[in-house]
Amino acid sequence: MTSKPRQDRSVRILLLEDSQLDGELLAGHLGRAGLTYTLDRVETQADFENALRTGGYDLVLSDFALPGFDGHLALRLARDISPDTPFIFVSGVLGELFATESLKQGATDYVLKRNLMRLPFAVDRALAEAHERRERRRAEAALSASEISTRIALEAASFGLWAFMPTTGQLQWDRRCREMFGTDPAAPLDYSVFLGSVHSQDRERMDAAVQQAILLEGTREIDEEFRILHPSAGERWIATRGRSIFEGNVCVRFTGVVQDITEQKRAQQALRELNERLEASVEQRTRERDRIWHLSRDLLCVLSADGVMLSVNPAWTGVLGWRSEDITGRPFYELLHPDDLSATRAALARLFADDASPRFVARCRHHDGSFRWLSGTAATEDGLMYCVARDITSEREAAAELEAANRQLLQQIAERERVEKTLQQMQRLDAVGQLTSGVAHDFNNLLTVILGNVTFIERGLSSAGGEPSLMRRLSHMRIAAERGAKLTSQLLSFSRRQRLEPKPLDLNETVHSMRDLLQSTMGGSIQIETNLSSDLWPALVDPTQIELIILNLAINARDAMAVGGSLTVATSNTVLYDPPRRPEEPGPGEYVMLSVADTGAGMSDEVLAKAFEPFFTTKEVGKGSGLGLAQVFGFAKQSGGGVQIETCVGRGTEVRVLMPRASVRGVESAVGGQRSADPGRPHSGRKILVVDDDASVREITVTTLSELGYVVVEAGSGGAALDQLDRAADIDLLVVDYAMPGMNGADVVREAQSRRPGLPYLYLTGYADLGALKEVGENGIVQKPFQEEELAAKIVQALSKANGAVGIPAARSD
Repeated sequence: MTSKPRQDRSVRILLLEDSQLDGELLAGHLGRAGLTYTLDRVETQADFENALRTGGYDLVLSDFALPGFDGHLALRLARDISPDTPFIFVSGVLGELFATESLKQGATDYVLKRNLMRLPFAVDRALAEAHERRERRRAEAALSASEISTRIALEAASFGLWAFMPTTGQLQWDRRCREMFGTDPAAPLDYSVFLGSVHSQDRERMDAAVQQAILLEGTREIDEEFRILHPSAGERWIATRGRSIFEGNVCVRFTGVVQDITEQKRAQQALRELNERLEASVEQRTRERDRIWHLSRDLLCVLSADGVMLSVNPAWTGVLGWRSEDITGRPFYELLHPDDLSATRAALARLFADDASPRFVARCRHHDGSFRWLSGTAATEDGLMYCVARDITSEREAAAELEAANRQLLQQIAERERVEKTLQQMQRLDAVGQLTSGVAHDFNNLLTVILGNVTFIERGLSSAGGEPSLMRRLSHMRIAAERGAKLTSQLLSFSRRQRLEPKPLDLNETVHSMRDLLQSTMGGSIQIETNLSSDLWPALVDPTQIELIILNLAINARDAMAVGGSLTVATSNTVLYDPPRRPEEPGPGEYVMLSVADTGAGMSDEVLAKAFEPFFTTKEVGKGSGLGLAQVFGFAKQSGGGVQIETCVGRGTEVRVLMPRASVRGVESAVGGQRSADPGRPHSGRKILVVDDDASVREITVTTLSELGYVVVEAGSGGAALDQLDRAADIDLLVVDYAMPGMNGADVVREAQSRRPGLPYLYLTGYADLGALKEVGENGIVQKPFQEEELAAKIVQALSKANGAVGIPAARSD
């Protein structure tokens, strides 16, 4: 059925209608509208599918209520078989809600049979929209063809080459370049010729771009598009890219290429105009969407299947600085950071693979050349990609700052915990040291009384021919008391209040001299090895104490190797730069290291944490005092060094004792000052003032001095001693206990010398304070429990020194 022609060609219409009367009624309305058409009516699903597959139809009209199937099924068949053909429902039962749902599923429009006057307008609009879609595809095809032509032109070297020498102003164009600008092949060229060819609206911008490219601190390159006025072809679009070459700080050559992009620009313009017409044709139906499109702060864009940007919303200008005309028609992937390109391509490719809506995070280039972080998602429809993204640069920077702050906080917390743990350990060891030093001082006082009385009894019995059994018992008492004195010496070593006599010492010689002793101590099941540094520095240590330390460490190693093993004694020079991480370790400095390593059982972390505490031992009861490592720790710290331990359960332990390096001046003075002491003879009859708060110890000291031939007066406190000095002007020597309540020994000596300048003095003490040791020297201190010979020799030395200094007579007649 046909009607009076109104178009250039006849429109083919496929009508799905089971009522012949309704079909004629539809045809009548189309005919009265002046539409030239051909109408094919089918009634069944099979005929409908065959007609669609035959193809060639410009429009499908369909009733909704059909025998055997309904309009929704017909719509799905039409979308599957001929998706580009407009589809209009013409029904007498279609409601508003149902009609809206049909439009969502792809119907172009709907018309009620009771309002067929609207049918011609619906048909005209559907055909017009189909025509617009075909035109847009043709424009896209034209643009694609233009791009192909451009690639072929590049491959055939259809671009012009230019070179500009800023220092001379010379400009060089090749033949192709002259053709683009319409310049005579023989015409002279300079920079003004180029600027004169540029369109007046682009001239200032191009001049600024060139000047920026040839500056040392500028961009050093150009990438611009501009218009020229060709003498015969009129306005043309030219793209140029170039780079400047510098010698020193001067641009000597600025070279690049040009290309005529007029056709591309026209294709892009045509595409933009087509998009604008398409937007105008659907403005009324998409007004709300457009409002969101223009007002949204998120980045919205429409991409073709190959990623070309067809449309962008204004947020691209606010967020990334790109105007719509700058990026429309360009591939979206050109704006991505190279490191994010492959991941974003893969995410968007999944859109067409499984119709998902993947999220992507990527960096997009700002118009100023920087990159901004975007987080977005996309969906597809009709072969297009619809993307939405937002700027998350500030969020990522804040997250990175927070992560860095968290890492720093964790480091600070860990460091604080380590420092607190070290401080607690140091405070605990210091508290134990103060306790042990006080106990050792009291023990020394008791041992002084015991050993002194044992000496007096032995002397008395020996002169009276005492019984041998009693003499043996007294000998046992003396041995036990001396063992107690050795124990208190170990306690003082831990508390760092033991009196040391440091001297420059070659540790290699010490180790060599002790090898036989070590071998006999270790037994035959343990092999002893030495690894001694040939250029070892001299160490500033007490020679006697270092030998005890080596022996203590060797015995500990032997006990750790129950079935034998290997013991290695090594020496080396060590320089530490970092602060100590444990209380027993030394601070930064130069040290001489003595290490003793075994292949024994090793120590667990729990045992290592308590290894330097006095009386702590893992040995059976009666097989260890727990003072070995405590004594090593105290000796090393008092000497100005420290201790390091490396241990592994089942593999063995290495203890490294680090002692301060002796200076060259100290070595020379030590060598020059080694002279044998001459105790001289006692100054019988001299008067000595003995000051001690412990009556028993004072009685032993007084008796010993009396038997040596001295006149002795005594005082139980510092105040009583000063009173004695005020009453007796003939006191020749002050023997004072160092640790006393109230005024200690140092206070008594200072006050006594202020009253009696030059009065000699001698300290008797259970431990020697380091400050006093530096001031007095080793000859001014006698360690409790004292030996009578040591006491007598140091009294003679003190009196002799005073005699030589102030002329005290050698003896008294009274």
